[in-house]
Amino acid sequence: MLGNKILSKAAYLKEITAGENIKIAVSYCLIDDAESNTSVDFLKSEDTLFDNKKVIVAIDHDTPAGSIEAAEIQKKLIEFAKKYNTLLHNGEGIGYQLALEKYIKNGDIVVGCGNHTAIFGAKSAMGFKVKPEKLTEIIKTGFIEITAPEIIMVELTGKLNPGVYSKDVTLEIIRQVGCKALEGKIIEFVGDGLSNLTEEDLTTICSLAGKTGAISAIVNFDNDLDKDSYCGSYKYDLGKIKPLVVKPDSYSEIVEADTLKEVLVNEVFIGGNAGGKIEDLRSAAKVLKGKKIAYRLRMLVAPATSAVYIKALQEGLIEIFIDAGCLVMNQGCSADWGKSQGIIDTDEVLVSAGTYNEKGHAGSDTAKIYISSPATAAMTALTGYICPELS
Repeated sequence: MLGNKILSKAAYLKEITAGENIKIAVSYCLIDDAESNTSVDFLKSEDTLFDNKKVIVAIDHDTPAGSIEAAEIQKKLIEFAKKYNTLLHNGEGIGYQLALEKYIKNGDIVVGCGNHTAIFGAKSAMGFKVKPEKLTEIIKTGFIEITAPEIIMVELTGKLNPGVYSKDVTLEIIRQVGCKALEGKIIEFVGDGLSNLTEEDLTTICSLAGKTGAISAIVNFDNDLDKDSYCGSYKYDLGKIKPLVVKPDSYSEIVEADTLKEVLVNEVFIGGNAGGKIEDLRSAAKVLKGKKIAYRLRMLVAPATSAVYIKALQEGLIEIFIDAGCLVMNQGCSADWGKSQGIIDTDEVLVSAGTYNEKGHAGSDTAKIYISSPATAAMTALTGYICPELS
């Protein structure tokens, strides 16, 4: 199991077993302007960091600041980064994506306080979510103590059909496994289907792995492995997966997109960790090219990072979005953060290619947020009701 090999190496042990308490060395710590910002509040004036060039400060959630509170948090983080001379990315896009672009390599251990820490599994690295107080200790010592988790194998075979995307893959896994079945476990993705998926596909799949209750995820391209060594297994044929949509308020109800054609939509969002990468923008632009979004509907597009934004410009994707009637936002979490951009009103419906759909997340408590692939979201923007990409 690749997961055990990485954890063993980071713990300076030959091997580990599930349930064993281990102390592992951390490669990077990620601090942003969401929950993890409070980790710097627990530092004392005399404290030092284990390695200032292994601490990434990313101001990415509420950019530009949409409130005085957000501005205060961002000022605090900039001052922290200057004091300790850490890595700093201010308004350059989503921290997870920036870390993947610039720093993370195979075998790394990454910690943060957000819900997407499993995303680093796409690079065959491992990410763990901790509380801000715990993150404070880690950025001082460079180590995290955990109980070695059980590792579950998820085998992917076959190839996706046209109109089906990586977001649909992870939604199918969540639909079958449930939101709590893998609590405390690590998912290790294996199988010949991995060769038919891009790194960005795997980034989307890993970024949502936590919705099963798993604490992390990792991709293992080795087809010569001992499948009996895992603590459990699941198997999915990519060719049998259909476009899916998460119904509002939780991930407990995931249905086929074509069953929701009566749901009228007010707003569509393309962006976030699971919907703002260049391949996500390409799939949405392919649907929208030469067309106009429904006249009563608004659509927001937010590239995940500056590099994605520039590439989208070079490829003409931004022009396609603007011509279709979309509002192109700055790089960052944008409406997926749900605090200052793309707020929805009473009883309105948002279809998001992002991640979050909790009640009140992006506005009114009576508003509804559906989660889909970028292509399904784009087709929805054209028709005005939830609709998968037409093949």
